[in-house]
Amino acid sequence: MKTPIITVIVLLCLQQHTFAGNFAPPRMHPDDRMILTLHTDLWQDVPEGIDLRSIQRGISIETMQDMPLGRSNFSIAAGLGFSSHNLYSNARYLYHPGEDAFDFRVINTDYDKNKLSLNYIDIPVQFRYRTRNTARTFRLYMGVRAGYLVNAHTKYEGIQGNLHHSEYLYMDDERKIKVKEHRLGNISKYRLGLTAMAGYGSVNISLGMPLINIFDGNSAEDMLPLSIGVTLMLF
Repeated sequence: MKTPIITVIVLLCLQQHTFAGNFAPPRMHPDDRMILTLHTDLWQDVPEGIDLRSIQRGISIETMQDMPLGRSNFSIAAGLGFSSHNLYSNARYLYHPGEDAFDFRVINTDYDKNKLSLNYIDIPVQFRYRTRNTARTFRLYMGVRAGYLVNAHTKYEGIQGNLHHSEYLYMDDERKIKVKEHRLGNISKYRLGLTAMAGYGSVNISLGMPLINIFDGNSAEDMLPLSIGVTLMLF
């Protein structure tokens, strides 16, 4: 009598497992593998006397390998990217022999353009959540980004002026110049920061916050940029 009862129980368990398997969500497909972000940097702890432009234009592009975690709505992604940050201000980033360091100095003449550009190769890693079977995908991504500085340069267009420091002597103060300098110092070669992104559909809002200093050994070593941007999922 026990054998038929056991047989029935086993058959019911197999049937329940088959029924549940038929209605289990399919494995999530990899997605969001090419990402473009247009951002601006909100610099914190700016030295006294330095005024920054309201919009600090920047751009980043990342190619990601998305790895879904089983049949869940979660995945892990890692990849390679490039990002460019531009710091527009009323202060030139110059070498000062007396201090043996690069530092910002406020411009006291007329000028047309002045910026410091920082360009990085990045390795982003993200923990991702996104919905399925909805009209528009909701996503929430959290992660970290490590970067290496591949290029840093300044660009200045305007009156040459006289910086009025003993280590400088500009004979023609009113001569208009256009200068681009690449060999800069007192800037960290590496960066590490936290990232976050959220939104619906292909347009999302992103945030980036550094964990280590950008500048080192000068008056700007406490300056840190909070990056806010609009992120587009290309495919």
